[in-house]
Amino acid sequence: MWGAWCARCHADDGTGKVKEPTIKVVPMDLTDCRWTTAEPDADWERAIARGGPAVGLSSEMPGFEDSLTPAQVKGFVTHMRGFCQQAGWPSGNNNFPRPLVTEKAFPENEFVLQPAVSHESEPASASATDFSLVAIYERRLGRRAMYEVGIPFYNWDFHTSRDSEIGDVAVAVKYAAYAGATTPAIVSFGLETTLPTGQLYKGFGKGTVVFEPFVAAGTMLGNWYVQASGKVELPVDALVSRAYLYNLYVGRDSGAAPNSWTFGAELNGENKELWVTPQIRKGLTGTGALAASLGVSIPIKHRSEKVVSWVGYLLWEFLEPLRARP
Repeated sequence: MWGAWCARCHADDGTGKVKEPTIKVVPMDLTDCRWTTAEPDADWERAIARGGPAVGLSSEMPGFEDSLTPAQVKGFVTHMRGFCQQAGWPSGNNNFPRPLVTEKAFPENEFVLQPAVSHESEPASASATDFSLVAIYERRLGRRAMYEVGIPFYNWDFHTSRDSEIGDVAVAVKYAAYAGATTPAIVSFGLETTLPTGQLYKGFGKGTVVFEPFVAAGTMLGNWYVQASGKVELPVDALVSRAYLYNLYVGRDSGAAPNSWTFGAELNGENKELWVTPQIRKGLTGTGALAASLGVSIPIKHRSEKVVSWVGYLLWEFLEPLRARP
């Protein structure tokens, strides 16, 4: 079937290089493991069954759901995955939707903007309405690793004035130590280092270098995503207290398309404090390269002393096409 139906566009060897192209769009090079391992099987199956437009790509990729059984569609995906000849790339079946707080285990190529807004109605409080925005750049390194740079911006209301500052810049590396090939499951370890670039006396930073080793994991329970992460903050300055952070996320997609809604909730803890964060996520393009999420972080313990915060993100997976190429 591959030779008769697919090779005229994708070539026998999956490179997309044919002597006499029959389409205007240049097909994906299926031998390039960067492209063929990042997406889950469900996206590939949808493209084969319903055609390119079903995943936001070119209509020159036809759909074959009237000619193939579901088992044959899965067989095509297995065959196409086989064009990647390099072992060790984590399967895209472990690339779960990004939660708001819980660290993802899958290595990413993303740019993320994370806003947060909180309001304190108590007049005696140090601030009334606080706004923060964290810009995060994530880039994959090889098959299983990635690095990340995060720059936080703060705009806080001190009642008598507002102040805007850059906070503590964070640099991190992450490595996927385990990734299931058949059953979705992934475990990663990493180290984040926070640099004292923020103003300590205004509350925009911790005033010291902080090392933050962390672990992140994810799996599927039926149709539910389950992700968890844990981190320890180890400040160089002994006068700054250590912190223990832990997160658990459970969520589910509303459909199979990359731009479907995802509904979920997190438990977010820091030392003895605990919050619950219900949230929704939506792919903004047919390819899923752009996505947005919105949630509300609600304190569970010491509620009279804590505030409710609106949190979210705008995500760009920059190696994925935003839309179909003409």
